[in-house]
Amino acid sequence: MSIEKFLIPHRDTIHVVDYSSILFFKSDNCYTHVFLAGGAQFVLVKSLSKLEKEINSPRFIRISQSFLVNRHFITSIHKKKKSILLEQQHVLPFTISIKTLLHRMVG
Repeated sequence: MSIEKFLIPHRDTIHVVDYSSILFFKSDNCYTHVFLAGGAQFVLVKSLSKLEKEINSPRFIRISQSFLVNRHFITSIHKKKKSILLEQQHVLPFTISIKTLLHRMVG
């Protein structure tokens, strides 16, 4: 059984966050932005690729080179625009095929 907690160091505090409260991760070169369901955002000094390997959870879907998304927050998929809508109105582009995206969503 895996522990579904994520540690986010921020200044002199380490935040312990449940995977279930992470909306998505966004790559920014060797930094990764973490977006939480409550609206909080953090920046990690770690690449998205490295982070994805560490998390290793089927809850998260790599939808493009820049985004790793919590599949439980996806509310709709716009096939023509190749974008997904997450709760809290985040619209993110995806580059994987629709078939792959749907397969990963039902996981």
